[in-house]
Amino acid sequence: MDDIKTSLSQYNDQLSMVNEALTTVQESNERESLLALQSELQELIQLTQESLDALVAKESTSDSGETAPAPAPKDENNELDDEYALFMQEMAKSGAYEGNDQDQPECSKDLANSKKDDIEDELATLLGMKCAVYHTHKWGGQPTLHNAMVSEVIPRQNDDQFGDLQVRVLFTHPTHAEMLPCPFYLDGDCRFEDEQCRYSHGDVVPLSHLKDAIDPNFNSIKVGSSILVKLKPPEGEDISLTKKSSEKFHLWHRAIVKNVDLEKRSCTAKLEHGVQTGEKRKSGSEEIFVKFEEIFPLNVENDDSSDSDDSLSDTEYPESKTLRPEEASEGRALLIEKSLMNNAPAMGEWERHTRGIGSKLMLAMGYVPGTGLGAEGAGRVVPVEARVLPVGKSLDHCMAISEKHAGQDPLKVEQRLKRLQKKEEERNKRAYEREKEREKRNVFNFINRTLGDNVDDQETSTASPIDIKQSTNKDLNIEHFKLTEDTKRIEKDLLKLNSSLSRYPPGSNGHNNVKAQILEKNKELSILRNREKQISYEQRHRKDKQKMTVF
Repeated sequence: MDDIKTSLSQYNDQLSMVNEALTTVQESNERESLLALQSELQELIQLTQESLDALVAKESTSDSGETAPAPAPKDENNELDDEYALFMQEMAKSGAYEGNDQDQPECSKDLANSKKDDIEDELATLLGMKCAVYHTHKWGGQPTLHNAMVSEVIPRQNDDQFGDLQVRVLFTHPTHAEMLPCPFYLDGDCRFEDEQCRYSHGDVVPLSHLKDAIDPNFNSIKVGSSILVKLKPPEGEDISLTKKSSEKFHLWHRAIVKNVDLEKRSCTAKLEHGVQTGEKRKSGSEEIFVKFEEIFPLNVENDDSSDSDDSLSDTEYPESKTLRPEEASEGRALLIEKSLMNNAPAMGEWERHTRGIGSKLMLAMGYVPGTGLGAEGAGRVVPVEARVLPVGKSLDHCMAISEKHAGQDPLKVEQRLKRLQKKEEERNKRAYEREKEREKRNVFNFINRTLGDNVDDQETSTASPIDIKQSTNKDLNIEHFKLTEDTKRIEKDLLKLNSSLSRYPPGSNGHNNVKAQILEKNKELSILRNREKQISYEQRHRKDKQKMTVF
């Protein structure tokens, strides 16, 4: 107890120091950290004070002589026993509890046994009860609601509570082989475990998860309604034993109503999926005539009485999930409002470089640009970024790299391409500046600008180069072809000038003139080749980006 009091005094001193610091600190970040520390200290002081009060109350009770002498240091179980003894002592003082279990009269034991028998009888009445339970198929997906029947109550354990009770149910309208009751299991002869058997040994579900059975509403059947229907086996075929070849006659198949006769309580339906019935080599996708007793309607329209969450779940049974027109328009308006408030990049914006149809399909399915994915627009907004991880490195190492560079993650492909593009632009800019400075320092260009005519300058100024980044692929191809032709022409001119240079003696006017022309042609050739390299790099960059952004 002394240690607790010492700790409590230390906590109070620390709290007073934090309060004094709050009066002097003005910076927001430090103030927030101090406020968080203040709340934690207050909570810690409160918990310490409660434990101290509990110890004081325990010592006062032991001093009054109503409890046994305090033994040596106890473990957690002994402390719980002591607390339980104190509680029972208080109950005895108030008159709510008398004596030990040995002093209880025999009538109380008989009463407990009778209550236990009543519970067992009530559980026995559950056998054969119709209900509805959720079932998840083996391949996954959303749980679907199906009608079922309780076949067994899992035996209770001594320490089981009522909420822990479980029952085994069998489906009354199985739609897949995994839901079809196993005939060998019902006879007690199945050799397979529950998970290994092709058919169902029943689903074990908590008793609290059972829902009311769904009654069929035949008045809602009309043309276009969805129903469950059973196929009739061919005459003379024995289907008493469920097996793979005959299981289609034991399952319920989805069908669409094509014609209804309410007076005769019958209808004509067509299966949604073709099933080979084996009768005259005809497919089960043809229209079949059935009576109302042989079908189960799936959809109930205009059912406003069911407002619970279960009626809106992804079920195969009746409650309709279709929205009314006014609800659909309100949802559309909310999605558009979300798109206006969102400043994220457009989903599929990269498709302007490709012929991808992904965005068109999303728009056809009702996607509103600017909103998140999903029916309510609550999904992700920013597209998934491609990441290239280093070879032979662990995921922890890759995560450490990403956290270290936070803003510029070197593993993200888009950011890497942007960095490379920026470096290339800076490199081209520096090369252009160097070439421009070199042109200014050239003596022959100065003489030509000063003494010569300006026809060539005017032509070069009018024929300004195209913008590589903003040009289309077609324009780049044309420009690349022109540069190739100009390069070939200048190379031919250089060959002619070099051959003519050998005709003049060194130091003569003709030799100097031809040499100046050769230097000028070499400069033009270097400029053209540099331009050609830039266009080739841009074309290669676009092809690589197109390969990486295939939908």
